Amino acid sequence: MTNNSRFPWRSFGLLMLIALLARGLLLASGTVSFHSDEAVVGLMSRHILQGERPVFFYGQAYMGSLDAWLVAAGFRLLGDSVLTIRIVQSVLYLLVVATGFVLAWRLSRQTLIALVAGLLLAVPAVNTTLYTTATLGGYNETLLLGNLLLLFSYAVTHDYTRSWWRWLLLGLCAGLGWWTNGLIIVYILPTALLILYALIWKRSLPLLSALPYILLALIAFFVGSAPWWVFDFTHDHAALGTFIRSRQVGEFEGIGIPYVPPSQRALGLVFIGFPALLGLRFPWEAAYFLPLIGLPLLVIYILAIFRLLRVPNPLQPDARGLILGMIGLFCLIFVASTFGADPTGRYFLPLVLPLGIVLGTLVAGITAALAERPVWMRWVAPIVLVGMVIVYHALGQISAANSPTGFTTQFDPVSHLSNEDDAELIDFLEAHNLNHGYTNYWVVFRLAFLSSENLQYSAALPYKTDLSYNAADNRYAPYMEHTTAAERVAYITSNLPALDAQLADYFAEGDYAYTTEQIGPFTIYYDFAPEHPQPPADFTR
Repeated sequence: MTNNSRFPWRSFGLLMLIALLARGLLLASGTVSFHSDEAVVGLMSRHILQGERPVFFYGQAYMGSLDAWLVAAGFRLLGDSVLTIRIVQSVLYLLVVATGFVLAWRLSRQTLIALVAGLLLAVPAVNTTLYTTATLGGYNETLLLGNLLLLFSYAVTHDYTRSWWRWLLLGLCAGLGWWTNGLIIVYILPTALLILYALIWKRSLPLLSALPYILLALIAFFVGSAPWWVFDFTHDHAALGTFIRSRQVGEFEGIGIPYVPPSQRALGLVFIGFPALLGLRFPWEAAYFLPLIGLPLLVIYILAIFRLLRVPNPLQPDARGLILGMIGLFCLIFVASTFGADPTGRYFLPLVLPLGIVLGTLVAGITAALAERPVWMRWVAPIVLVGMVIVYHALGQISAANSPTGFTTQFDPVSHLSNEDDAELIDFLEAHNLNHGYTNYWVVFRLAFLSSENLQYSAALPYKTDLSYNAADNRYAPYMEHTTAAERVAYITSNLPALDAQLADYFAEGDYAYTTEQIGPFTIYYDFAPEHPQPPADFTR
């Protein structure tokens, strides 16, 4: 297929229409559940509008608050609601789709490759759908900033080496990404290697003339990441410590990722992460989804990568190395770093576009090989191949939407709490003046957000089946303080009979009288006499 210097606006418009329709149908389905991690982002956004200035996700020294600031802007325009959070995420994701199409076209100059890559973003696998709809604090921004990083780095090493504003935005995007989510390293490393390649090996970028632009990009990087640096220097290097230790210490002790041996990370990469990325499994389930379709598609992706390595370069100069290098570097980073401790799927989001471009080169190659055949024959194989992927993605989304959990960010059935009982629970608590008390992390912040913070509980109870407790779950000190000062409190448990039994014994030992109420999975203990008990010490150590 011949290269095209004119941007394919019609294909771009069609793609964006498909992406908008797909996301609109998803939001209308109401099948993406709302949990406390997302509620924390919403609460941060609300507090920003009230004058607070959080730098990171509450209670931790990583994952910057850029997402909360953008959601706060959405609250200002559209009102404070879960739907507004989802609309903001959808707008961000549409920008990811748009920049992904532009990047794929820029690296190939082929409309077909850009369209294939764009379609895999517009109608993505369940993993991508989930983590770009329910925010956990910055994944959409990371994907968007990463796409821009790749675009600007390719531009300044090829056609626009002296474009000061591209160098400026290159550094700014890297800096904002550094503050927002450490996953941006998956984009920064191939970007840096591409620039070094142009400077040292290829010498298409003269060092002396490029030095002022590189310095400009570095200055922009530190400007964009300034919140990260200021916080790190004023909090005993807690932010830096996150990158060099598996767990945080000091005031953020208890937050972090447990150590997992590299061998297990490699297994997770192959058997858990990549299947989730391609749609072979849902992040919250161990079983494979329609493996008779998914496994052949996995083989097709593998063959497409080997083909791209072997055939004459079908992409623009250095683009093949950039795309395949990004995939390889991701695998290396995943196995070598703490990212590999969580192979469930969210960390694999940066690979959606590179794999889409790889598949696009395969489709374009098939089309070119059939160039002498009749038009209908030339397009049958590409349409069937791309159609299989898109239909597989769509079936995955439909299956997830109709599953008992819907789309959920919860991996443990115990901590997955359906939203259908939220309104009844909130009404009961407010009607009985139970605005404070003790429950677990997955209840505290969801109740706080949905009740407009009329309900401010302390996350003093465990949520795991072994009843282990992490004091770092109490991420927002004012809620704890208000509960401590309250004269009337409730205890709320969910899906943990062992905890209910332990609380019953504890209350009996203290000779406390109380009343209980059951609402869905929630058990509410209230009306304590002669006074309300403090949480058992076993839960707060």
